[in-house]
Amino acid sequence: MSESGNFIGVFFVIVGLVFAGAGLASAIGVAGGANRRARILQDGVPAEGRCLQTYVTVERRVGSDLSDPGRHVRHTIIGFRTADGRDIRIEETSGVPRVVGDHVPVRYLPLEPHVAMAVDRNPAGQAAASGARVAMGVVFMVVGLIVVVIGIGIASSGFGSGPPHVPGFPAPQEPGPGSYDFP
Repeated sequence: MSESGNFIGVFFVIVGLVFAGAGLASAIGVAGGANRRARILQDGVPAEGRCLQTYVTVERRVGSDLSDPGRHVRHTIIGFRTADGRDIRIEETSGVPRVVGDHVPVRYLPLEPHVAMAVDRNPAGQAAASGARVAMGVVFMVVGLIVVVIGIGIASSGFGSGPPHVPGFPAPQEPGPGSYDFP
């Protein structure tokens, strides 16, 4: 086996494992967030919130120039009071247009009131977005595993270790010492 084949194979394995790990972590993170949102909607305590502040930020892609308008993200600060009297503030970026002073229905978990959510959002749209993000994580994971298998194949075959042998034809012979093959 040649050293270059082993190096290339190991490189493919490492890159594939990074892709597979990132895809798996992404899918688990998105699924965990969707599970938490479902738990808040199902078991959460209802509260009446009020829009305290709104602002818009612009997110630009890394490396984009100033001509790129970017993506505008609407942020809303919502305040509510828990059943035991604690004042809680949460920030949401659902994109639902709100004005300071608007009443917003909120649900929260009693042991984690800072993990609350406004319930006037579109849960079907959020479920579809979460499903798409989980699917993208799974795609990354599968691509990473394919690259790992390719890397293992390259490392075990000794990529570049000699001329290929075609079945049915005589195997190529290495020239012996002192033999020269001039045309």
